[in-house]
Amino acid sequence: MTNQQSNRLEILNQLSQGLQKWDGSSEQANEIVAKNHTLLAELKKADSMLHQQGNGSYTKEEQAQVATIVEEQQSLLAVIKKDRVAILDKMKQMNQKNKVVDNYYTSFQQPIFVDRGM
Repeated sequence: MTNQQSNRLEILNQLSQGLQKWDGSSEQANEIVAKNHTLLAELKKADSMLHQQGNGSYTKEEQAQVATIVEEQQSLLAVIKKDRVAILDKMKQMNQKNKVVDNYYTSFQQPIFVDRGM
């Protein structure tokens, strides 16, 4: 196993470990996504170097690990999307409350006419 192949395996291990430590919260999911972004950039770099050397194919172990990482990453993103939708719904509710208050307030404002003795 070459240095680049072992580097790729180490990056995959780090990705997998980070996803396994996830506690199910969207806050930690955001942190994991940010960390994984840098690891995926390193993985892409290692893959391109291996392809240039002609050793770019993944082993069975690496393929299984990548499949597991993809599944875990999808569940992580599903939680983030779910929380995003919930936050957007709360924002819509807040906007509707503000509109109700504004409409209520403006309905009590009467136009004021100044009588100039006409």
